Parts: sequence; structure tokens; C-alpha cells
Amino acid sequence: MVLDEKLSTGDIIVLDGATGTEIARLGGAMNAAAWCGVATRTHPDTVRRVHEAYLEAGADVVTANTFATCRHVLEGAGLGDETVAINRRAVELACEARDRVAPDRPVAVAGSMSNTCAWLPGTVTPDPAHLPSPEQEAANYREMADTLAEAGCDLLVMEMMLDVEHALRVTEAAMATGLPVWVGISASRGADGAMVGWDLGLEMKGRVSESYEPPEPEPLEAIIDALAALGPQAVGIMHSTPESTTPGLEVLFGRWRGPVMAYPETAYFDTETQLAGARIDPDEFAEDCRRWVESGVQIIGGCCGTTIAHIRAMVDRLPARVGARQAA
Repeated sequence: MVLDEKLSTGDIIVLDGATGTEIARLGGAMNAAAWCGVATRTHPDTVRRVHEAYLEAGADVVTANTFATCRHVLEGAGLGDETVAINRRAVELACEARDRVAPDRPVAVAGSMSNTCAWLPGTVTPDPAHLPSPEQEAANYREMADTLAEAGCDLLVMEMMLDVEHALRVTEAAMATGLPVWVGISASRGADGAMVGWDLGLEMKGRVSESYEPPEPEPLEAIIDALAALGPQAVGIMHSTPESTTPGLEVLFGRWRGPVMAYPETAYFDTETQLAGARIDPDEFAEDCRRWVESGVQIIGGCCGTTIAHIRAMVDRLPARVGARQAA
């Protein structure tokens, strides 16, 4: 993979920032069921521009707009039959951005895969009408992983892994392609202070339907151990608040000796405009990222709410190499 040398020598790898919230900020339409997944079809120039801007800011990895483009998600938007085409186009847009902006430096295109489901309009509650059976879910992940690999992705990144059952299903599909796989786990701090998989009911208050009962969060240690056993190339904490990212990384450092990622979410959600904004400024974000790198994080970037300005500020403050944990 194009970034293998950086990984092996301890050099810092810069991820991009948010894809979906940046597409929305720049005018791309979001879909009530499939979030940013439909923007590849409706606003391709905006999607490409987001990738280009992150590359101009110094990113070594651009993540294709495929977080919400698995078949059972797109079915909620009435686009299930276009699943393969939309995923292929998302990878093409990321590759086009790389070729336009950074043709002479090593840049990886990552295919994003997640466990997200189609949402009930106006909420982030899974729509029961489009929840797949375990067998169909696994088949949909295999279809998506194969499509992303064949379209030209350099690696696959698992995003918002927050349990064992579904996270194993999607990660196994990604591993079967033979591409490098980076696993991003989302974490919350439970009421008792223990770190758990991302708690939808806690983190998304006001955006979950009153009738929905989110599953009980699972211990973070169990999620890390289950996914690490599959042999991914890197594991990290992502789409977690900065306040949860630090203790999440502490748990991860104790259970994983390979390359570590961190890319927090920084978003607040405006229920009137239906748009997300950054709740911490670029300088504060950059300082958090610098601390995580000094503690041993090698792959660093941002998730929802993180803008191009955040990544630019982060790049300006990062050391050239990973901190003491990786160097030891």
C-alpha cells in the first residue's frame, strides 16, 4: 500500500477530516435516510472539492464518500439498485481529486465502510423497514467491500464500529478483499465512568425517536479485542468526542500494539437548519491532535464537524514522527 513505508518508519499519517458535514457545509444536499451517501449522485463536484481541499491542506488519505452507501442504507433513499454505481463513483471522485491536486506524492484513497442503517426521516433512528437480516447484512457488506476494492481503493477503513456482532460482520467482509483494513471504533464514557462502544441514546439526545430503545453499549475492551483478533493493519478511536477519545485511546494502547488512529468528531447539530457545525475551534482541535500523536497515535485526522481549517491547523502543529509509544 502506498503508505506502508510511512507506517513502518513511524512517520505521521494525516487523515482528512469530515466528509459528510463538509459536503453539507459547502451546499451538498443531505438525504433524510442516507445522510451524505446520495451527494455523490447529486453533487459530485462538491464531493470532489472536499477531497481536493483536504489534500491541499496536507492530508495523506482521502476517504471516499461511502460511509452511508451500503445497499440497505441506499434502499431507504430509494436507490438500492444504484448501490454499485454510487460506490464506484464515490471512489472515482476521490481518485480524481488525488490526481488533480497531489499527483506527485503518496496519497491513499480509503473506502469507508460502516454499520449505519437507513434512518427514519428527521432522526438518526434505524428505519425498521430497511433493517437487513444478518445474512443479507453480511451479503451487502461483501458486495460493498468488493465494489470498493475493484474501483481502486488502496485500503478500507471501518468507521463507527461500536459493538461486536455487526462490527465483526463488516470487518470480515473488508478483510476478505485482501486490502489493508483500518478499524475505527467509536466510544463513549458510560454513567459509571467505564469506556463503552458509542452510545446512541447518550450521544444523540434529541435526534433519536422517542419509541426507539438503543441497544445496551458494550465494553470497549471487548470490541477492541474482537476486532484486533481479525488482524487489521491499524486500529483507532474515531467519531468520539475529544473528551471520550483520550480515555478511549488509553484503553486501546493497553490492548493493541500496532499502528493507532485517532480522529474525533467535533460537531454540534442545529435542529433548525439540520446542519452540523464545529463545536471546537481549529486551534483547540490541533492541540488535542498534537497531544494524541505525542502519546503514540500515528494516524490522525477528524470526523463529523471537522472542517478543512481544522485539518490545516492540525498539520501545522504535528511532529514529524509518532511519540514515545511507537518509537519504544
